Amino acid sequence: MIEVKIKNYGEKIKSAEISGHAGGLKGKDILCAAVSGISQTALSGILFYNRVGIEYKIKTGYLYIDVTDLKDERIQTILTTMIIGLKTIAKEYPDRIKMVNSTGPD
Repeated sequence: MIEVKIKNYGEKIKSAEISGHAGGLKGKDILCAAVSGISQTALSGILFYNRVGIEYKIKTGYLYIDVTDLKDERIQTILTTMIIGLKTIAKEYPDRIKMVNSTGPD
């Protein structure tokens, strides 16, 4: 199962962590490809606009984005768009992707 953890600080997105696999064949799972495509495109977009506004870690089956510049609305907009896309997929495949939200300071 893919797990998406979103942490908010007030109205701002503080971090996003995506981990796991959808359970299909490696290299052939369209759900994993969709989640990877959405999340890695969001990361690329953020880095295009603000390389110092986030810290991130990426490896096979894992992506973590920590927002250090909570005032940059471009980062917030890109992450919100990513979350909308991932929620759309999770709604269609609730047995293969789980969304978890939390609030509070880091």
